[in-house]
Amino acid sequence: MISVYRRACLQALDILCLLLALGVAGVATIEPDLHVLHDYTGASMFTVFFYMLFFYILDAYSVGLEDFKETMGRVLLACFLGIISSSTASYSFQHWRFDRETLVVLFAVSFTCSLCWRWLYVRFADRITHPLRVLLVGVDRAGKVRNLLAEGLPKAEIIGYVGEPGQDPEAGPCLGAPFDCLGVAQAHKATMIVLLPDAPIDGDIAHELLEAKLRGAMVVDIRTFYEHVAQRLPLSQITDEWLLLNEGFTLNTRGSLRRLKRALDVILSLAMLVPAMPIMLLTAAIVRLESPGPVIYRQDRVGLFEREFTVYKFRSMRSDAEKDGAVWAKAGDSRVTRFGKFIRKVRIDELPQIWNILKGDMSFIGPRPERMAFVRELRTSIPYYGLRHTVKPGLTGWAQVSYPYGASVEDARRKLEYDLYYIKNMSILLDVHIIFKTIGVILFPKGAR
Repeated sequence: MISVYRRACLQALDILCLLLALGVAGVATIEPDLHVLHDYTGASMFTVFFYMLFFYILDAYSVGLEDFKETMGRVLLACFLGIISSSTASYSFQHWRFDRETLVVLFAVSFTCSLCWRWLYVRFADRITHPLRVLLVGVDRAGKVRNLLAEGLPKAEIIGYVGEPGQDPEAGPCLGAPFDCLGVAQAHKATMIVLLPDAPIDGDIAHELLEAKLRGAMVVDIRTFYEHVAQRLPLSQITDEWLLLNEGFTLNTRGSLRRLKRALDVILSLAMLVPAMPIMLLTAAIVRLESPGPVIYRQDRVGLFEREFTVYKFRSMRSDAEKDGAVWAKAGDSRVTRFGKFIRKVRIDELPQIWNILKGDMSFIGPRPERMAFVRELRTSIPYYGLRHTVKPGLTGWAQVSYPYGASVEDARRKLEYDLYYIKNMSILLDVHIIFKTIGVILFPKGAR
């Protein structure tokens, strides 16, 4: 996960690459008495807009967090979709169109430059950035905090903690007492002080930490910090009191937001029906031809306030897939048909759930609905699991676009952390962000089973 500031810097690099590509294309393919930005304003604006849109949708800023071949594929597809969309949009404006030669040069230069800075970033980023040196204040579950920070900030170095020694063997070395946390931080050149839930902070320590923070020191609460960095709530650190007193979880107390979300659900569902209908008819025909059994698969799922409802999907497994009872789906599941593997990857099997949205059983965005048998099991082993049923389940959701398909209790725990983040921070802007990320996941299928 990269910070908002770093993402903005990386996006600025892409904008510079696009402006450079426009300049090169203008010099190489446009008549000398014409200027690419002045005389082709619309085409240039469309180019920058659509390129940046698809860089965003395809998450082309995970550079350094994934294999570079995957990054190259994202950039290539983003540039291809960008040039197709911008040329299509500008076709209606005769004096704003780029000719084919200009489009080819634009594509080649923008792709080359965007890929080059990513390659340089991967190769040299470690040499020009300084990793965080983290000092923990408190010791309760500090070992789990180490794991959390290793996931959210893999290059951060946890130098130790201040607190009572010998409480957690995974917490690292005890560097001193809590009242001397600032002195310890300065002595060990810590660049961030992280407060754990059990941090023994009295009035004097709190005053010193506040003054240090106002002078520019990074002093953060582990739960709030991790929420912003990893964009999920750490189950090992949160408490009822923290959830109660923190901002968020306002959907059920803000009637206007709930009504607006419902209105958008209906509008989006109706808008999707027209382009989706031919795809659904073709899918139904292929499912019918490939294997015997019903085309539409019906299954009871748990919805809002744990009320069960019937969910509809295109059947992607053999009709006898669950003759022995409910079973987690798994990688390479032999019950899935050949065509079923495809429609699962591109999420076509979920399209009949548009009817669930129109009925009001589901929302367009929300936690994915689970089966009651699994809900009973997960509620006993995962704290706060019931909170995901305080909002309507969704066709897609924050957990679905942020984490691969889950087939175990541990996967369910991790996905719940993303679901709780969504429920806490629910907004129309976050829903739009999830829609864009869903498109990116469909274009780059991963984790589907």
